[in-house]
Amino acid sequence: MCSTLLVVSATLPDGPVDDPRGPRKDYVAVAQALQATVLDRSWVARTPAARLVARAFGVAAAQAWLAFRQRHEYGAIVTDGEHVGLPLALLLKLAGAPIPHVTIGHRLSAPKKRPFFRWLKVHTHLTRIALHSRRQYDLALADLGIPAERLALVPYQVDADFWHPHPVAEERLICSAGLEHRDYPTLFRAVEGLEVRLVVGAASHWSRQPNTALGPRRPPNVEVSAFDYHALRDLYARAALVVVPLDDIDFQAGVTTILEAMAMGKAVVVTQSQGQTDVVEDRRASTRGAPPRPASLLRAIAQQAGEELEPNGFYVPPGDAAALRRAVVYLLDHPAERARLGAAGRRAVERLLTVGQFAERLRELVERARGTQTAPAETRRREVLRPTQDGRGTRR
Repeated sequence: MCSTLLVVSATLPDGPVDDPRGPRKDYVAVAQALQATVLDRSWVARTPAARLVARAFGVAAAQAWLAFRQRHEYGAIVTDGEHVGLPLALLLKLAGAPIPHVTIGHRLSAPKKRPFFRWLKVHTHLTRIALHSRRQYDLALADLGIPAERLALVPYQVDADFWHPHPVAEERLICSAGLEHRDYPTLFRAVEGLEVRLVVGAASHWSRQPNTALGPRRPPNVEVSAFDYHALRDLYARAALVVVPLDDIDFQAGVTTILEAMAMGKAVVVTQSQGQTDVVEDRRASTRGAPPRPASLLRAIAQQAGEELEPNGFYVPPGDAAALRRAVVYLLDHPAERARLGAAGRRAVERLLTVGQFAERLRELVERARGTQTAPAETRRREVLRPTQDGRGTRR
């Protein structure tokens, strides 16, 4: 395997090694799968010129500049998000550098990112963009003009060894976690007056979104706090179910909490936002009050793997406190159904969505990017993972 440079948005003083205090990080698994050199945020502080770039344009731009400067030493570059991938692609385009470059795309459709695609056309130097959301895939094609052969759907991941069912008694307790585009006011209205505790872990290692759990109106049965990984795992274990209330946003906000809950064997209730339709499998084909739901990416991956996918939770419409309350009450009153949904979610995670599987999928994507950097267009079209109309993935 040719050497790979992996650019990650974390500070790793000891290098890409597993932290025994918490779940395995995806970038550690990816670095190991690719046998990559990792360029983390600490590299910026080591170079005077990079520090100047960081002061002028931000740390992500400085990391992109460092990767660009070292492009001749590697056979491919992988960036862990478009905040680094876009400035790097622009530098590569300006220099006419054809190195294979794979980035993970979280929200390509954000207003400040659209000009990179629509005006600057930097996707000519993004060999592959790995997307976790069908909605982002559709927007990339239709709104941003990115050719399909440069896009791939790669499902998100969770460490199923750290997040796993615990043999403790469930309490009459609901939990939720995270900050990214969370609609906690709707959840608070949904549980107000119910004989149930709601505990919200309103914290995030990277989100800059406002904490909507700290509003002035909080029912007496609601607690808001912050938890480390072990405390959050204990909270999941004691909870009867996990609720992830979301704004109607066009990317996969909430996916980390959803997958952690599924890995813990918990039934989940999730807002059917524009971008969050790819992980939860609802036995109902559609959600009343919400647009038609496309076949999930999880279902496509299960079909490819020959796995049977079972329902693992419920969707509710955005901002609909009454619908959310009905879903919560139903699951609280039906423990056997909660257990069935939770067990199905755990099986789906174990078979399809582990951090190791994610790393292997990304490794395969990088290898395809290497092989198609100079290949004919027809060859590229055959090798890209694309969704068909029936929701299945296929290599073309």
